[in-house]
Amino acid sequence: MPYRRARLAGALAVACLALAPGVAHAAAIPTPEQFFGFEMGTEGKLPTWEKTKQYAKLIGDRSNKADYFVQSKTAEGDDYPVLLISSPNNLANIDKIVAANERLANPKGLTEEDAKALVAQSKPTYLIESTIHSTEVANMPAIIDAIHHFATDTSADTKQVLDNVVLVVAVSGNPDGWKKVVDYFDETANTSYTRTYPDLYHHYAGHDDNRDWYVFTQPETRARVSLEEKYHPVVEHVLHQKDATTSRIFMPPYQEPVSNNLDPITHESANALGLEVGKSFLAAGYKGIQHSMGTQNSYGIMFTADVAGYSSFVGTSLFLTETASQRDLAYPYTQAGPLGPQGRSMDNPDPYKGNTWTLKQASDYAELGLYAATKSVARNSSDWLYNNVYLVAKHSYTWSDGPYAYVLPSGQRDPYALYELLKIFDFGKAEIDRATAPFTAGGKSYPAGSYILRTQQPLGRWINQLLDNAAYPDWARPCATCPLTMPYSEFTDSVALMFGVDVQPVQAAFSAPTERVTEVKPEGVLLPQAPAASGAYLVEPSSYGVASLLAQLQKWDVPAFRSAAQFSSGARTFAPGTVIVPPSARSRMVLEDVAKSEGLPVYASDTVPAVAGFKLKPGTRVGLVRGANNMPGGWMMWLLEHSGIDYKVVSADDYPKLDALYDTIILADGITRARIVNGLDMTRYPAEWSWARGVGEAGWSQLAAFVRGGGNLVALGSASETAQALLNLPIQKVATTSPFQAGGVLLRESFDSSVPAAWGMPAEWVTWFDSDRAWNVSDPKARIAGAYPGTGNLLASGYEQGADQLRGKADIVELDVDKGHVTLSGSEITFRSWPRALWTVVANAIYQGPSTAVTAAEMKAMPAS
Repeated sequence: MPYRRARLAGALAVACLALAPGVAHAAAIPTPEQFFGFEMGTEGKLPTWEKTKQYAKLIGDRSNKADYFVQSKTAEGDDYPVLLISSPNNLANIDKIVAANERLANPKGLTEEDAKALVAQSKPTYLIESTIHSTEVANMPAIIDAIHHFATDTSADTKQVLDNVVLVVAVSGNPDGWKKVVDYFDETANTSYTRTYPDLYHHYAGHDDNRDWYVFTQPETRARVSLEEKYHPVVEHVLHQKDATTSRIFMPPYQEPVSNNLDPITHESANALGLEVGKSFLAAGYKGIQHSMGTQNSYGIMFTADVAGYSSFVGTSLFLTETASQRDLAYPYTQAGPLGPQGRSMDNPDPYKGNTWTLKQASDYAELGLYAATKSVARNSSDWLYNNVYLVAKHSYTWSDGPYAYVLPSGQRDPYALYELLKIFDFGKAEIDRATAPFTAGGKSYPAGSYILRTQQPLGRWINQLLDNAAYPDWARPCATCPLTMPYSEFTDSVALMFGVDVQPVQAAFSAPTERVTEVKPEGVLLPQAPAASGAYLVEPSSYGVASLLAQLQKWDVPAFRSAAQFSSGARTFAPGTVIVPPSARSRMVLEDVAKSEGLPVYASDTVPAVAGFKLKPGTRVGLVRGANNMPGGWMMWLLEHSGIDYKVVSADDYPKLDALYDTIILADGITRARIVNGLDMTRYPAEWSWARGVGEAGWSQLAAFVRGGGNLVALGSASETAQALLNLPIQKVATTSPFQAGGVLLRESFDSSVPAAWGMPAEWVTWFDSDRAWNVSDPKARIAGAYPGTGNLLASGYEQGADQLRGKADIVELDVDKGHVTLSGSEITFRSWPRALWTVVANAIYQGPSTAVTAAEMKAMPAS
């Protein structure tokens, strides 16, 4: 069956959005084919980012139905452009629409009559985003065709949509990635090179760029969430692609499980919209649509905030489409038999019988989904606005599935973690209060300065989602005796546990003298008076902000020492790993800056403590083996830069001279022997990618020689197995037996803070565990910094089965290898930057390995040295 433009036009007519009748292409606005030089969906042709930006701006400039603006900048400094598309009247009154919808979304004190009056005066907004995953290329042609269609079509059907809905089109969810992918695709045309971009298409997150919906680390994430906060869309239509051999397009209903923190209006609206859009596809003869009401696929994305997204918790219905992919981005995919599931079912009502799938088909499917969905919302625009914006917000003041509030007591072990956690809630526009005097809640006393997050507020459901640490629902199974349905993504998003912040739920209502927090700031810290020349500044290691402190001391060439044991100074006891800094104008400048930016307390002593320790190597040279297209390596880059740690990505050219270039080398999770030895096959990639080529057995041996000759190796997650194989370390991976299920969870871990890697860690906290590994340690000289407790429940958050096999097993281990040093973690303690409390371990390991041991006497003589 041919999928030409004529076919899509016919389909859209059935969907009540005919392209042919009523089209009056404005002379001032060229068609996509005229502007780009080819029809969207043409085999082997993709629109470049520069031309796409120009076209979107042209439409915004020349159409009275579109406004173009740049929301913000991307991770690599490009524009994040947005088009508002609606009727001229709606655009002229957009500020009034935004104000009305903002009031509906914050309805405290708003009567039912007032709400209905605001709904009658306003319009719902509908957010559209594609290509956040930049290799899912069929969606950009669909977006380009759609913005042209809405800006130029004059039919009654298009008028109905634009009169009743404001479309908010994020032209690309990842502009940097679209540029990389398409530019590389074009540059490798007519060559023997592979056509798919070989590295992360988001500078830090890669494919994980749509897993940042509650920590908000990336500028693109923050751009979209800012759009959600301003416009309060009733639908967020996100266009994706999936495997070529599955159904032709997925759309809701979604699969289990669903979070108790979602207002049911949100997901029921998405599910109903999916069925209606599916009906439009069937009426148009588009086959191969699939839902998730049964068990045929795994789009159970409504349990955690990393996939459900921020806006799902404030009334926006997430409408996800996943269209089948093509071959080599823009070429037909063909197989011997029919593509996709062939059994007819409620999930798969009309199977696709063809054995070929093209870019044009995929783009047409995505485009039809846009037209059918926006048409449906336009027909019921008032209901959508009333239900999804007003009612969901109104319900948030009376829902009772969570505690009354969460209290974050003042005097936290890690003030920087508290600051970063509060910044998340502040960016999400949660109402945060701070106690102005001591108070009692839930039978406990709390000091002044404690923070309070009440759950009966517009963002209350989202607050509870991130703090409630809910157990995985036992009912998430198709039948009473069926196995549990696993979530699409992770089992937990308990961000307070990940950050290391003490958060206490209070079930019953209470009163407290408070003030509303209008700006989140680090805890105020005043530096003590400068110590005597024979003294030192002291900073305890309990905050993961110590990583930034060490980095800044290195940057400014300030000598720094760390204590090897606990000691006392004045009336205070300091933990092992305390940072000891000689007094100087430069050291005070650094300490003052870090104290101000991170809230780290700084102490002073007129005498240097008589404690053995280590002198950090000035200018520690840090190398990162990240691997091409390895997401954990990208997140490591972000974490290092977030802390200001100077580093360099290790190139294949570096291996013959590693010891001349680096003191510490980090192996990111995902770095295997094959990635190091084989790397990228340079017969398939241009020369610019030679940094990621394989280094062969010689390079493998050179890496081992670097460590044995005195280098420091830090291996994380699966890379710990690589380190074990590289150096034949005296540790053995724990062999678990079925049933064993612990993927994307938080497990309890005991820490020995006398071991340098665990300096600053509490005696027990959590680690991120994603089907990772644990170790039996056979070398009595090895130092176990972190291990799974031998007793008690190992699960801190999420779901596990068989995790008791890890009891008493090591996770974080330090070993000396000849003259060198190795720190490895079997669990991925840097996963997507989430388990921040464990960043302390990585920072300790980076700087400790190259340090020099000093005696108590040498430490005491520090200022004179």
